[in-house]
Amino acid sequence: MEASTKSPVEAPTIAFLHRVIVASVLAVLTIVGLFGNALVIFSVITTKKLRTVTNMLVVNLAFADILTCFSLAFQIAGLLSQTGRYPIPEFICAIVAGVTATSVCCSVSNLVAIGFVRWYVITRSIRGHQGLNTPRNIAKVVLIIWMESIALMIIPPALGVGTFGYYRYYGLCSLSETNPLAFVNFIFQGAVIITALILTLVFYGLILRHVLQHNKQFRDKFADDKATGSSSAEAQKKNASSSTSQDSSQPMIKAINQKEIEITKNVFIVVCIFMICFVAQGVNSIDTGAGLSTLYGVMIMMANSVVNPIIYGLKHPNFQEAFKSILCRRHRPLERVSN
Repeated sequence: MEASTKSPVEAPTIAFLHRVIVASVLAVLTIVGLFGNALVIFSVITTKKLRTVTNMLVVNLAFADILTCFSLAFQIAGLLSQTGRYPIPEFICAIVAGVTATSVCCSVSNLVAIGFVRWYVITRSIRGHQGLNTPRNIAKVVLIIWMESIALMIIPPALGVGTFGYYRYYGLCSLSETNPLAFVNFIFQGAVIITALILTLVFYGLILRHVLQHNKQFRDKFADDKATGSSSAEAQKKNASSSTSQDSSQPMIKAINQKEIEITKNVFIVVCIFMICFVAQGVNSIDTGAGLSTLYGVMIMMANSVVNPIIYGLKHPNFQEAFKSILCRRHRPLERVSN
């Protein structure tokens, strides 16, 4: 990442073919991401049943991802430039780099916050607006996320640690290679991403452990109740009900096991997609050597802004119904979407 002494035209860059490939993928991500995240926001606004406290974070996540997707159009312009310069005034590239950094940080922080809130609600058996799970408190969380994201974008460059601009080697609006301390900022960004990854893994792991323990306790209690009922003095009077209970025990146990499997799958999908999209770029940010892996790592990281509506939208039954209602233009009130 050392600054080149050659003129912009002669400065080395990644092969144009690879930049075209990445630009083409980003173009698709831009269209799909803008549509998907806008659909999530519109669904929450127009569907009464989706106006929940947790969905405040989902909307905030979708808004951050929209900013990321919107900035991709300007990144494509830089990728396709063959002059060694950004084709639009470079101060726009600096703004795009700052907005991208802020929105990506906000998106990552939102994923951590959603994991934390879900852990808090599930492990404490919160029902309704209690404790942290109130609109005012979640609004404070959203405000803190944006303040943190903006601060992490502004403070390092203000201290001279990195400068936003056009990175000629990659053809991206990012931290410019002309600043000798840019690598420090890259390492810092990588540390933030990896820390967020670890926290997300921890919260979803705690959720999974809690659910498995809860289901184990339920099975143990069911077994104890069954043993107690069979040895009680009133066993003869309850032969019919005991027989019914025994007949239904296997389906109940099967249903519990199936629930564990489904929860495990959902958590596994969330964690794996998060890891795929962010861990590569997190490692690349710490290993500051320039190469194709960094360029494609950025592309994969940006893809997270597209898959989030799938993870937090299409996997949710209420969002599925709302999406169908909007896309199919059904003439029934969306407020009737059931839980």
